[in-house]
Amino acid sequence: MTQLLQNINRVEFIETRYLSNMVLLGNNEVALQYWRNFIELCLVGLADVEVSQTVDNGSRLTTVKLTARTTSDFAVDNRRLAWRITTVTGEQYLIGTTEQPFPVTTVANDFPDKATSQSGKKITVSWQTPLNILKIKG
Repeated sequence: MTQLLQNINRVEFIETRYLSNMVLLGNNEVALQYWRNFIELCLVGLADVEVSQTVDNGSRLTTVKLTARTTSDFAVDNRRLAWRITTVTGEQYLIGTTEQPFPVTTVANDFPDKATSQSGKKITVSWQTPLNILKIKG
């Protein structure tokens, strides 16, 4: 099963160590009990997330893949990052928790030959987890 979340107009990140005291509400929802200093990316266009699930030996594994473009330089610097995304309708989701497995973030320069194509830094976040993408309850 594959689900696609489109029209993501806000992408933010935080080091996972700052997510302490979050509460998992089942494996689909999370409550962030107090304000946290997420850092917002300056997006080029809209981001999207693909969520796919597989079952192997009776265990479910969810793969979450976030793709976003930014004009700013972005360095992962061996940090363990979690990501908060917001759709145009205001729904928020969390990619990553304070525990392993952590999301893997890669950054690549994306400078196409066509002037009409989007360019900048392409950020890809991949997270494989027995949980699901976590909807933030506010």
